[in-house]
Amino acid sequence: MENEITEETQKKIDQIREWVATQSHLPKDLEDRILLRFLHSCYYDIDKTKHTIELFFKIRDNSPELINHRDPLSPAMQKALKISKMAQYTISGDRNVWFWQLNDPGLEQYDYVQDARMFFMSCDAWMLANNFLAAEDIVVMDVKDITLKFITKFNLSVARKLSKYQEEAMPIRLKQIHVLNAPSFIDKLFGLMKPLLRQEVTEMIHFHPPKSETLYNFISKEDLPQDYGGSQPSLEELNKKVVDIIMEQRETYLNENFWKTEKKGKKTKEATFRSLDID
Repeated sequence: MENEITEETQKKIDQIREWVATQSHLPKDLEDRILLRFLHSCYYDIDKTKHTIELFFKIRDNSPELINHRDPLSPAMQKALKISKMAQYTISGDRNVWFWQLNDPGLEQYDYVQDARMFFMSCDAWMLANNFLAAEDIVVMDVKDITLKFITKFNLSVARKLSKYQEEAMPIRLKQIHVLNAPSFIDKLFGLMKPLLRQEVTEMIHFHPPKSETLYNFISKEDLPQDYGGSQPSLEELNKKVVDIIMEQRETYLNENFWKTEKKGKKTKEATFRSLDID
């Protein structure tokens, strides 16, 4: 079920469209449904929507290691797709769940940068294929295979860009973050990320130790995949849907200029691109 566009909402879409047209650095091929998603994520605040769109492209322009070389059929991406399972689905209350599970005991195959690149790719696929505007977004991460070896895989520069993108540039309404099967040393790993996160985001994070049922205080058991005792399809099935969409968009990912700014032309005075800081 897609959200109905009211006359007032259409006026705001048109207003953002007109603004984009005055910004010589922004791509002009953004569909109305993409602009609507940004508006929705900002609760239809025009100024905030403009800032979010600017930051969305700013981070992408400054993250070639995450936005380029994204052929889903490449050996590196195929390996990443095999050790991680992703799911994006809607549950009760018009909420959207982003599920991620790592399957790599000992972290022998895990590549932090490649995982971040895959995240950008799956999010692009979701935006391209999905028009539903959720009331809120919930992230669920199963870290059953995470060990202290993760510290050696961590990349601070990429983590900084990734956290900024997730917190302020993605057109979603992030409300909850759940970490399942959190190990006893999770505080050490969280210590790597906490300095990069805004306080309001750290307050959204909930850790759930192995065999814990505390997640059910936030998400009903029925709204989880079958592997987690729920009524949703299995994580394997949900992951296949995500991978299928990614493969359908392969030609898009091969375009290194996709959703990047124009390199020619001067920006108007209203543009705030240079003032946006991602460091």
